[in-house]
Amino acid sequence: MSKTASRIAIAGVALVVVLAAGAAIFLGQLGRLIEEGVEQHGPGLTGTDVALGSASVSLFSGEGELTNLRIGNPEGYSDDRAFDLGRVKIVIDPKSVASDVIHIRQLVVDGPKLLAEFDPAGRNNLKAIMNHVKAAAGGGTSTSKPSAADSGGGKKIIIDEFRFENAEARALAPSLKLDKVLKLPPVVLKNLGAKQGGAAAADIANQVLKPIVDATISAATREYVKAQKDKLGDEAKDKAKEKLNKLFH
Repeated sequence: MSKTASRIAIAGVALVVVLAAGAAIFLGQLGRLIEEGVEQHGPGLTGTDVALGSASVSLFSGEGELTNLRIGNPEGYSDDRAFDLGRVKIVIDPKSVASDVIHIRQLVVDGPKLLAEFDPAGRNNLKAIMNHVKAAAGGGTSTSKPSAADSGGGKKIIIDEFRFENAEARALAPSLKLDKVLKLPPVVLKNLGAKQGGAAAADIANQVLKPIVDATISAATREYVKAQKDKLGDEAKDKAKEKLNKLFH
């Protein structure tokens, strides 16, 4: 082999080593990038505080876990969290992270806890959050403006399978003395964003949250209506007692 050929070969090997090292550094920062992305763009989607405890993703398999993912309550409600998703299993195609479309093979939320809170006027926190998500996705009436990344100017996403299972919701209405924990049905969604070759984060959030929020509000509203009837019944009994007392005293 000539000296020139040797130098080219050495340069080629060096280039491969540098590229591999760069890829390793980039993919090794996936967890941090996910954390920053969630906390930077989450509030723009939900209109509330969003926090992620930690995120870790394997450099080789793309398998990872998000821990302590929490979505706060909107203004006008209690200080409790609306969503406490605990641990979330995620499987990403590592090669897709550097592309325009992030390919998530699987996303599993197991054992989440939700809060469906009703104010004295009957409005609930989850509907308020959902309205904000819809607006961020371009289908709502929120007056706040989502960022470019939230509304579609950033990377696109494809999720092959999303699973939301073993969930429970707390139905809360302090004005009616309602505080009850309910079991929620599982939600399984497939091929999110696949048809259009990738969807914006806000669109994906809307598709994922809608069936979850709808099921939660439906279950919580049944308990809310029961609590209303119980309160009306108690008030009617109290009024009847007052009338009897007046008749005999």
